[in-house]
Amino acid sequence: MQRLRRSAVERLMDGRPDTTLEAALEVFEVFASGSLTDEVYILDDVGGKRIAIAPTALKERYRRG
Repeated sequence: MQRLRRSAVERLMDGRPDTTLEAALEVFEVFASGSLTDEVYILDDVGGKRIAIAPTALKERYRRG
């Protein structure tokens, strides 16, 4: 499991304004967590896929579509 500071993810997204949060983090899907505030967790093998768990506000901020 990898942990990223929320500020690091925000800087990453600022440098890639036309991409999705999933693409920037190189994961299949980003799930929202109401209990997380300052970190994003990246899990390498959940059902054969790489996923991330991010604070709800962060996921909503970078929602596309």
